[in-house]
Amino acid sequence: MLLGFYSRSHASWELWVLGFMVGLIWGDAFEYVYHRWLLHRPGSPLGSGHHEHHAQIGTSEEAEHVALISSPLNIFLLFVINGVPAFLVASWMGLWGILAGVFSGWTVYVIVTEEIHWRIHMNGWLPPGFRFARAYHMSHHDIPNSSYNVFLPLFDLVFGSTGRGRSTVPVQPAGN
Repeated sequence: MLLGFYSRSHASWELWVLGFMVGLIWGDAFEYVYHRWLLHRPGSPLGSGHHEHHAQIGTSEEAEHVALISSPLNIFLLFVINGVPAFLVASWMGLWGILAGVFSGWTVYVIVTEEIHWRIHMNGWLPPGFRFARAYHMSHHDIPNSSYNVFLPLFDLVFGSTGRGRSTVPVQPAGN
């Protein structure tokens, strides 16, 4: 369906690349907002699984609580919640060609975030340039009112939540 919109729009590859970049930034923004204001909101029903994730750090049960997206239904809802606004904005602005890039960038961001989050918690290999993410993310588990982005702290920088002290959570370097 998305590629159908793209092919009918006579969009250039430049518009697709712009859309891809917008999708990456959108993904980072959504992750920040969802994590900070929904998962860490006191009494939020969305936060119970996330609080369990925090409680299991360093335990034998940690792997059971690492996934950021817990079910296929939640994945579908995530796409709907993010897709409808993107579709409406593209429709309103007449930029159908950007939509395929936005969805592609957003999807790549979600997949990469899930993978890096898993590798951080399971002490897996991280590519060069992403190794700082382990200490950055684990500092969130020690100081939960900071460092909400998993590995790309754009919106932590924008909102001044990159860290409010030093973490005491031990970070083991992966066998890189």
